[in-house]
Order: sequence, then structure tokens, then C-alpha cells
Amino acid sequence: MTFTTGGQIEAITWNTSQGFSTALSAFIAQNYAGGRTDRVLKAWQTTLWMTGILGTFCTFLFVCYGSEVFSIFVPERAAYEAGGVFLRIDGYSQLFMMLEITMQGVFYGLGRTVPPAIVSIGCNYMRIPLAILFVNMGMGVEGIWWAVCVTTIAKGLILLGWFMIIRKKYLIPHMASRQS
Repeated sequence: MTFTTGGQIEAITWNTSQGFSTALSAFIAQNYAGGRTDRVLKAWQTTLWMTGILGTFCTFLFVCYGSEVFSIFVPERAAYEAGGVFLRIDGYSQLFMMLEITMQGVFYGLGRTVPPAIVSIGCNYMRIPLAILFVNMGMGVEGIWWAVCVTTIAKGLILLGWFMIIRKKYLIPHMASRQS
């Protein structure tokens, strides 16, 4: 129940960021194809600010008030206390999950679908050995949640770093040629 209900509560962030990602992908594709890389970068920055604000809010909400949020949906004390632990752990990754999904939209808009797939698949597979490690360290079921949290943070940071590298290759030269 904890993981299922917690995942539905977490949909506040991932559904919102998926909407931003889809819109950003279409906007970037149109402007990148039209050679308007200045608009691509501006849209990326603006979207990061918007999703960053919501991600920070949800991180704060889940980390500080996870049990209270969970109790809105599940009134049994033992259930919402366990759910609060899940949301607290999961809360640390909310900003990074929004970053990951937003960055997917950027890559898709640039026509580069492979990097998000590599990062997502690779990090999702890392959850298994990490969960086993954390459980064997005595963390119990919370170790599984920490494995999900850590790999989600990694996905957001890796995709951001990857974009910072390709941004110089694909966007900056186009901006320089437009200005001359």
C-alpha cells in the first residue's frame, strides 16, 4: 500500500513535469528546426525555473510533511506513518525527477532520443544491486526506496550534464552563425 499510494501522490510532480516536457519538446523541435537556438535555450531555462520551483516545493512538502500528506489519502495511523517514511525518502529526489523528465523533453526536441534512454535504463538497472546492497546493510524495505531515490537523483544530474556538453556542440555554433 505504501509504494502504491506513495507513487500516486508522487504523480503530482512527475505528471506535471511530463506535461512540461511534452510542451518543451514540441517547442524546441520547432525552434531548433527553424534555427532559433536562442529560443531553444530560453525555453529550456524558463522551463527549468518553473519545474524547479514546483520540484523544490514538493521536495519540501514530502520531506517535512510526508505523513500528513499521506494521511489525507490513508487514515490508518500505521499506514500513513509508513507512507510518511516513503514520502520523506522519495521527497529528496523530487526536484531531480522533475529535472530528469524536463531534460528528456529537451533531448527529444533536439531529435536525440538515445541519451535519455541510456540514462534511464542504466540507472533503473542500478536500482537492483543498490537495493540489495542497502537491504543487506540493514536498511530493510527503506533500502529499496533509497535505491530508487539515489538513482532518480543520478538520472537528473547525468542528463543535465550530458545536455551541457552537447549544448556547446549543437546549439552554441548555430547561435554564432545567426549573429554574423
